[in-house]
Amino acid sequence: MWSRRSVVTMLALLAVVLAACDSSPGSVAPPPSSSPATDDDVTHIVFDTDLAFDDIMALLYLGQRDDVVIDAVTLTGTGEAHCDPGVENALRLLALGGNLETPVACGRETPLQGTNAFPDEWRAGVDNLSMLGLPPTDRAADPRGAVRLLQDTLDGDATLITLGPLTNVAEALRSDPNLAERVPAFVAMAGAIDVPGNTPTGVAEYNVWVDPLAAKEVIEGMDVALVPLDATDDVPFTPFFADTLADHLSSPEAEAVDAIIRANQGIFLEGGYSFWDTLATALVLRPELATWDEARVVVTASQDAGAGWIDRWDEGIPVDFASSVPDPLAFEREYLSVLTGETVTEVRPDPTVAITFDGERCSIAPDHLFAGTEVVSFEGPDAPVPPVGVMASLTDLTYEELRRFVGADGSLLAPDAEPPAGLEVIGFVQDLAEVQTAPSTVVAICATQRVPDGPARAWLSAPVEVSP
Repeated sequence: MWSRRSVVTMLALLAVVLAACDSSPGSVAPPPSSSPATDDDVTHIVFDTDLAFDDIMALLYLGQRDDVVIDAVTLTGTGEAHCDPGVENALRLLALGGNLETPVACGRETPLQGTNAFPDEWRAGVDNLSMLGLPPTDRAADPRGAVRLLQDTLDGDATLITLGPLTNVAEALRSDPNLAERVPAFVAMAGAIDVPGNTPTGVAEYNVWVDPLAAKEVIEGMDVALVPLDATDDVPFTPFFADTLADHLSSPEAEAVDAIIRANQGIFLEGGYSFWDTLATALVLRPELATWDEARVVVTASQDAGAGWIDRWDEGIPVDFASSVPDPLAFEREYLSVLTGETVTEVRPDPTVAITFDGERCSIAPDHLFAGTEVVSFEGPDAPVPPVGVMASLTDLTYEELRRFVGADGSLLAPDAEPPAGLEVIGFVQDLAEVQTAPSTVVAICATQRVPDGPARAWLSAPVEVSP
């Protein structure tokens, strides 16, 4: 996660920021798998989750839909939530939406193989759901456990959604190979196919990396549609979403999501957080929000640096996957309208400042600003690794001194360079961002890479004065 005030951090993490913007085009396809059987247009769902914050958003979204019945919730103990707090939190969240009969159970807390795990600090934050102020429940975990609960409720008419490591599903499939035949539709938030991963190795996505053997067995043994980072990179969380939600707190579910965001602003509002699991869940009901592609892939189940890597391979397993989200704001409107029970149409303000990059020149408009809040847009050329815009403020630093630091347009950025005093990064802009300006001089830095993790190059805009 970048710090707005650290240029060293900006340079060191620029490759990650750039790579996170990548989305590969694909062909528009029908829904990700065969249409689930429904009774009176109601979709039955079995929800396998690690109950991270975006999973909570997804569960509350489902709870607000009149056309959805949640048949069961299974917790994967290898994910972000530990079993005991995870089950308790799931029961409280279900009760918030009036789901007082949905069974909840947890599975094993160790991967099928290896010792990969989510960071402890992430898990501690997910376990602590007390900030919601939800009343306790007198219900308890279903005694069958997650594996048996999956086998009993996946009876041929329920869509399976998995939002964490695939440990529970792999165990259920091992003990009941006929399970795959009883799952008419299966959507999993998992993988990174044509984009970099988000794990320490840089090649895998967390849900696959934590239990790669489980992912391999499930992807090879079941008809699953993946919602990988390829698509979720297109739907980053922004302060604009938080502001819009705060203006429409018309349901207990909306109030709960707002409370989570306000209690965890350092996670949500400082960049790097996407609607990973929330998007995957919405695509079950609204598959047209994504562009779908298909590929043959192989899943690396080893425990070395390639653990959890999903890569294209001509002899691999065919999978459908969401490759991009052409209109991210359509997703936000869908989610907010369902969650709040209102028709939410305006989710982003109009930009007041524009940074543009044509591959040779970085520019910023208008040529004069006043101190205050600006909504900044960035537009750059299409590329395998799309560029980003960085807005910086110059206080005790001249434009000429910054030019000497950056170098000529197109120069390589040196991650270990000591930045000049008086330079403050006030905003990264991948698409649209809110930036606070003070009386000073501001500039835009447009940065790009030829390949993921490769050296970044920078272009500098002309200076713009900011008046009081």
